[in-house]
Amino acid sequence: EKYLPSTQLNGHYRSKSLALIDFSNQHFYNQSLELIPHYSEISTSPPIQYIKINGIWENNTNADEAHTVVNLAIELLKKEPFKSIGIVTFNFKQAQLITDLLEQKSIEQNLLLPESLFIKNIENVQGDEKDCIIFSIGYAPTKNGHFTMQFGSLNQDGGENRLNVAVTRAKEKIYLVTSILPQQLLVDEATHEGPKLLKSYLEYAWKTSEGLFKPTIKKDTIESRDCYLSKKITELKNSTS
Repeated sequence: EKYLPSTQLNGHYRSKSLALIDFSNQHFYNQSLELIPHYSEISTSPPIQYIKINGIWENNTNADEAHTVVNLAIELLKKEPFKSIGIVTFNFKQAQLITDLLEQKSIEQNLLLPESLFIKNIENVQGDEKDCIIFSIGYAPTKNGHFTMQFGSLNQDGGENRLNVAVTRAKEKIYLVTSILPQQLLVDEATHEGPKLLKSYLEYAWKTSEGLFKPTIKKDTIESRDCYLSKKITELKNSTS
């Protein structure tokens, strides 16, 4: 192993749309990611849908968002049963509420939930990937209109890395269900980067949903006609021959 040359693999193979990885490419990878497959094969329709509702935050959950997420998941399962779905929340209690509601709804509608479907909070999605990811942001004003800027694990040291993992799990589509608009997050004084990047991601998701996405990833050069990994393997073979 010590005799083999090393190289950094910057090819991103999961997402079928630039907009699904460009946020992370800007904020975490210094714009070093190269999209696989070829640029011309990538979908150009908005792959992020920003779904704004008027939920409230109560007992560390957002019931309106949970119901919206469940209804959306049921709709997708019926409409596109061969698409895999993952549901991601920003705290455990919201994930548990969605789990309970989805199980109840599926029983009422005599719908068998696929084993591939997962419901996880943001700390537990490392390594997962699905065709569609549904986010429940959860955070919202209380019924009295008070909005507490508490972001759980996102507000810890390194919390921004959890956000990076979460927003790069989708292969085809992200549905972002939220009760807030980006400007409602007052995070300039936050100690850690997680809450600030959450606001940036909400801004990014809203713009993408509105068709305003402009990629920072540069369009493929002529050399990128071959798969990135194949090119690297060829280079390695030539260098050792």
